[in-house]
Amino acid sequence: MVEPFDLEKWFNQIHQLEIHTPQGLSGTLTKESRYVFNYNQVADEAAISLVMPVRQESYTHGDLMSVFAMNRPEGYLRYIIEERLRRMGAPSDMFLLYLAGSNQIGRLQYVLPGEMPPQNSGEQLEALLSQPSAAVFKRLVDQYALGSGISGVQPKALVPIARSANNTHTNFTEQLLELPAEHAAVPLKTVIVKAEGDDYPGLACNEFFCMSVAKEAGFTVPDFWLSDDGLLFIMSRFDRKPDGAALGFEDMAVLTGRTANQKYEGSYEMIAKAVEVFAGENSVLALRKLFERVALSCFLRDGDAHLKNFGMVYENPALARSLAPVYDVVCTDIYPELDGKMALKLNRSKSYPTTIELIDYAQRLGVAKADAMQVLQRIENAYYKVVDVCKSDIRFQRNNLLTRIQEAVKATPCR
Repeated sequence: MVEPFDLEKWFNQIHQLEIHTPQGLSGTLTKESRYVFNYNQVADEAAISLVMPVRQESYTHGDLMSVFAMNRPEGYLRYIIEERLRRMGAPSDMFLLYLAGSNQIGRLQYVLPGEMPPQNSGEQLEALLSQPSAAVFKRLVDQYALGSGISGVQPKALVPIARSANNTHTNFTEQLLELPAEHAAVPLKTVIVKAEGDDYPGLACNEFFCMSVAKEAGFTVPDFWLSDDGLLFIMSRFDRKPDGAALGFEDMAVLTGRTANQKYEGSYEMIAKAVEVFAGENSVLALRKLFERVALSCFLRDGDAHLKNFGMVYENPALARSLAPVYDVVCTDIYPELDGKMALKLNRSKSYPTTIELIDYAQRLGVAKADAMQVLQRIENAYYKVVDVCKSDIRFQRNNLLTRIQEAVKATPCR
């Protein structure tokens, strides 16, 4: 039986962590008066970040380096952790990284010398989809929140899935895309489970709708599911290979030198420059996929496509890099308390672009006008197909969600 974390022993007493990658121990992160990271004698493949290549000189910074900060629990999970540990005080960044261990997005693992984080046996996907969501999510948070490193304001957790031949839940994804039930039987090591919160009613169905449009349009997306009651959105991790091996992932906040607090600063042109630099020989394809993602957000009135919702994935830093699949897409305009603007600037403005302005952006990325127009047409065709399917799905009738999304999309100037 695996021993639980000894919170009393380690709370805010951690000043050094080993940083592991699939290539083994890469180096050591130490908290002194500043944060210091030192590589061991390792090959370039063991680099911890595209912006921190292997070198003999120490990396030092007054704040936690951005690649590590990306793995620090933020948002909802940070709040849960702080609430659970309130009697012990405010958790340090080093302690939060230790809690996350190997259960965060990307290929890094945070380990105390001589110790390993606990492993969980996992959940059944069928049960997550079919059981009442409120009770299920509360239990998932209770069980996994203290060992999950993931950011965002939406209630979510990284949850291990048991490998089982019984995970054959057939749902709206198969109906929409006419896929066989076996599509849902792909063995998953970990999924991201997101719950609908009180602040944004219908958010799980909203994200499922938008991701279904992306998939129907032919864009690269992870596998995803919606619970039977429409209150949980479950997504397979895109930073894992089919055999469960970890892939590297770095979001655009890391790659453009921003912090999580600066995720709404910058532009989609700035992201394009970063993609061109880090994708290298794959930049032509990566820039086309970037245009697809930006165009999708514009069409669906997704005002939360910030720096952390774009990123690069790779097997190791010395090999080819590609733009991450589409993820975290929602129609934010159905929530009147939000400002109705884009998350980042395009053409020096956060107002949604016209078709001409969006095509101009595509051409600046090297995407031909005819190809860009075809992408926009694919998005529009996919949108109407998903709308037609949702009309007969009771989960989308709650809160007039489908009607609200349709009204928001009507205002899109790039249609």
